[in-house]
Formats: sequence, structure tokens, C-alpha cells
Amino acid sequence: MEDPANEVEGVVRALVDKPTLRRQAETLKKYATNDVEFYHFYANVNSGLRALIAMYQAAQFFLNYSGVDFHNIVYDADKNNIAVRATVYVRPWVLLWRTVPLRLFILLELQDVIVNGKTVKKIRVQRDYFIRAPAVEFIPIIGDIYDSESLRFFWGNTLAFLVQFFQWLISALFPPKYWQSWLGLDSGDVAMRRD
Repeated sequence: MEDPANEVEGVVRALVDKPTLRRQAETLKKYATNDVEFYHFYANVNSGLRALIAMYQAAQFFLNYSGVDFHNIVYDADKNNIAVRATVYVRPWVLLWRTVPLRLFILLELQDVIVNGKTVKKIRVQRDYFIRAPAVEFIPIIGDIYDSESLRFFWGNTLAFLVQFFQWLISALFPPKYWQSWLGLDSGDVAMRRD
């Protein structure tokens, strides 16, 4: 890549936006170093380009990549890194009736390489960080519940309320010298304190 900030979207699209196996291989040969490393939620590869091509092609075979949306792309020229926050859509063959959104953060560590007398940046290390555990998202019904932001906020707020009620109950039943040392809270920290 000569202009990583503007080219990275095209590179990622070539790999996961309804790709062919040939397009994946050609893209990786062009944009990755021969000793590229790949770190993923389920598998890591540090044996080079051919292994990474095999990983992408296996993922295409099983996951059936169907699209990608980009949320943020940040290029750090000093550290030679690109950070990409995206949602990759897959339609696994066993779940063809449903598209599963995989939200992830991709960190690409680049290396300067001379190609045809010109210095370009190639991917030396790819690290994928998923927002949610991918396997859980594939489970029918449970995956949709697991991926629901509304349900996560409901559960989180309900849990916080229950714990705050428990803190208030402890503060109502015991003198401050006990609950302050047990809970690590001052009287102003207890949500429903008694006066």
C-alpha cells in the first residue's frame, strides 16, 4: 500500500466482501509480507503467507462472507499501524436463512518493503479483536439475544440496580463501620442511603 489510510478499505473488502478464493489469494500476495502473522479469536498463524491464505479461504468456505461495513479507520504513520473497526457479515452454510454480523476491531501492523524499486507498506501482522464471541452469535435465537444492545443494557442496569439495593440494605441493617469496610463505600456512595 502506498497510501494505507485510503487503501486499507479496499484490501479488507477484497478479503471479506463476497470474495472469491482467487481474489483472496491475490489480495494477500499483494498486500501481506511472506512472513505475515495472524492472531484471531480462535486460531493464530505464524507460518507465513500460504498459511494465511489457507485460513482466509477456509473461513470463506465455512462462513460464506457476504459483506462488510466500516465504522472507523485510523492510521498511525509513526508506529506504522492501521486500526479498523468494522462489521463483517457472514452467512454460514448451515444458517443460510440468517446473516450474522461480526463486529470487530482489526489492528494491522505494517512493514516497509521495496517492490519494483518503490517503498510500499505491507501487512506484517494482523490482529482481530471481536466485540462479541463469534461462536455464540451463530446459535439461532440465542445469538440474536446475545447480540442485542437493548437487552444488554436492560440486563446491566437491572443487575446494577439489584446490587445497589443490596448495598442500601446492608447499610440499613449494619452500622457504617461494618459496611464501609465490607463494601469499600462511604455513606455518600450508597445509592439509597438512609438518613
